[in-house]
Order: sequence, then structure tokens, then C-alpha cells
Amino acid sequence: MGDVRAMTRSDVAGAMDVVRASGQAEERAQGREPAPMPDEAWRQFRRRTERFLERDPQGAFVAVEGDAVVGVAQSIRRSSFWGLSMLFVHPGAQSHGLGRRLLEAALPYSRDADVRMIMASTDPRAVRLYSSAGLAVHPAMSAEGEVDRSAIPTGLAGRAAGAGDLELVASVDESLRGSRAEDVAFLLGQGATLEVVDGGGGRGYVLYQAGRLRMLGATDRRAAEQLLWRFLAGSGPKVELHGLTAGQDWAVRLALAARLRVRPAGPLFVSGMPHPPELWIPSGWYF
Repeated sequence: MGDVRAMTRSDVAGAMDVVRASGQAEERAQGREPAPMPDEAWRQFRRRTERFLERDPQGAFVAVEGDAVVGVAQSIRRSSFWGLSMLFVHPGAQSHGLGRRLLEAALPYSRDADVRMIMASTDPRAVRLYSSAGLAVHPAMSAEGEVDRSAIPTGLAGRAAGAGDLELVASVDESLRGSRAEDVAFLLGQGATLEVVDGGGGRGYVLYQAGRLRMLGATDRRAAEQLLWRFLAGSGPKVELHGLTAGQDWAVRLALAARLRVRPAGPLFVSGMPHPPELWIPSGWYF
């Protein structure tokens, strides 16, 4: 069923529809009614999807039936890091092997990468598929809800930041999984907020937008905690963060202190390192 081929710009709208339909199906399976995506969020989603084609065309593929896009896979390569940013098959076309064929098309882009990562959904089929690619599974949690603002500490370290701080981002990430500076720059252009800690021995940054933590990296635990609190203080009324594995127990405890709902989520698959970096929180798109 269906053909898998390289993605083109004319496939963007169809790929977005597949992602939306898959996300809605997963939310309903978890007992939640999907909320419509605001127009501005939809425009940003389109721009991010287009950027994959511009920056990482070798990692972008679609599955098609006739003229219709029924599946999409997009992955990134940053130096020696590879990440599968998304792989979705339309609910009406699942269980016919398209997910595996999309993954097989995307994997060659990871050739010679020192580190590979995939963030999975809770779908058992996704877990089986990504495990078969030779990556180790790391169970993960997510946190969401309304922040108990009385729990936010006073006198938080750090400051607002911008494009002039991308060198700090690159320096911090270099000791984690490799620089995300170019992706931070792109998201800043889409209206994301960047804050940094740069003093007292610790350094780090947090990037967030519309209540969602996009990326966090730090050189020590105190800087990481201060940055996570800055995200919670600067966002609202509701927030969400994802990809918290055992190494991010510090972030899970902080989320619980802020009275967020912490629940099991889809796992993170990793190869090339024994476990995900601890003082790090990934982006679903750019890791």
C-alpha cells in the first residue's frame, strides 16, 4: 500500500494534515478531545515543516497513495548528531508497513552519526519499530498544567537573551549532545523566548514558546533548575514539557513542586551514548 519517496514542497500541506490527523487520534485514544490549532500556530507549523526541506532535504520523505500524502518522516543531521524529528502515518493507512518503510528511507541520513535519537509516541507499534532500528529505549515522562505560582522561588538567576547569546548556546550544548544554536536562532525568528544563566560558575539556556518548553541545556544542576523555574515563571497560564527520562529526575521533581501533572509519555530512543544528557531537555523537533 502506497509509495515512499523524497518529500517536495508540494507535499507540505498533505504532510501537515497527516500529522494533525495522527495527533488527534492519539489524543482521543488517551481520552482527551483535541483542541483546534490557532491560525498563528498553524502558520508556524508550516514554516517549521518547510524548513526541514530547506535544511535537511536528505532526511525528508513521504508515503503517498495516488495523489494523497498518507505518511511523513523528517529527520535532522547536526554534525555527528542525527534525530528523527517526526514519523507519522495517517490513521486510515496504518498497519500496512508504511511506518517501517518511512523509517528505512530516513535512516541512511544517520550514516556515520555518533549519536542517534528518536522521540516516540505511546503507540506500541512505534515502540516496536524504533527498537528494531537498534536504539536503546529510555522511558520518559511529560509534565503539563497550570503552575502554582506561589512555588516559584524569588530572586531567580539569569536574564532575558537573544540572538547575541547563540555562542553561549553552542558552548553549553557542545558538552551535551552537540550544538542546537542554529535551531535556536530559527525558533527565535518564530517568536520564541530565550533566557540564559551566565555567571556564578554555571551557564545554560532555556527556550520556550506559547507555554511549551522547546529546549534547555546547562552546565550544572543549579543553572538547570534556575532556568526551568524561569520558564515556569515566564509562561502561562498553562505549560508543558516533554522528554523527561530518568536523567531528568531533577526536572520531574521541580515540575511536581510546581504542581504540574506528571504522567508517563512516549519513550526516547538513543544510541551512541549510555543515556540522554542529564542537564538537558529536548525539543520534539530539534532534540
